[in-house]
Amino acid sequence: MPFELKVTRAIDLRCSNCGKVITGEPIVVKTCCVNKPWVFCSRECYKQFVAKWTRNQDAGKGGGTLRKVVF
Repeated sequence: MPFELKVTRAIDLRCSNCGKVITGEPIVVKTCCVNKPWVFCSRECYKQFVAKWTRNQDAGKGGGTLRKVVF
């Protein structure tokens, strides 16, 4: 399950879910499967990510893929 990290921002960040430039306080999470943190602009984007992430974890080999936005 993803868990939230505390982070201080030194650069502009883009949301890993929708791709928007984050102007406020980002939500940063780390999963067990991806070694880099995922950054989100809002709780809504984070909820959408968690729904996709858990669906993919349950899907096994034939499941979909999560898209990682390059910063």
